[in-house]
Amino acid sequence: MALGKTHSPIRAVLPYFCVSFLMHLIWENAQMPLYEAGDASLWDNFKMCLFATATGDMLFTLVLYLTVVVIHKNLWWPNDRAAYLHPATWIVPVLIGALLAVSFELWAIHAVQRWQYGSMPMIPVIRVGVTPVLQMIFIPLVATALCRLLANASSIEGQRK
Repeated sequence: MALGKTHSPIRAVLPYFCVSFLMHLIWENAQMPLYEAGDASLWDNFKMCLFATATGDMLFTLVLYLTVVVIHKNLWWPNDRAAYLHPATWIVPVLIGALLAVSFELWAIHAVQRWQYGSMPMIPVIRVGVTPVLQMIFIPLVATALCRLLANASSIEGQRK
């Protein structure tokens, strides 16, 4: 597995996961009013969202990241500017993210009744919420785009030296 000459491995991966974590936490809290929360306090809702982010969302994020690792055969693909030119870097995580979100929502809502939707907009036919699916599409794209910007900036910086 290739490693960029100018970057440490952690510098390649950290932005992807940090941005993903923060965006998932914000997203989880923003969509909370769309679920039935009963009489839970704001703090209880935040703790629930933090737990969902730290466990399920980040596990899915890891799966999506590793999918791109397999595609490029490069654990440190965020350092590789060429990785961003390959359509699979952008398309495959969107498809897998949507499938993961739909599968998990179907299980959580219909199989084990882990939670209930309140005013959640629904995807017709499959009857799952729109926002959890959009979350697993949008956030990986933003994290990848940020890594691309950082890779380009590092490349320009490296050319100046």
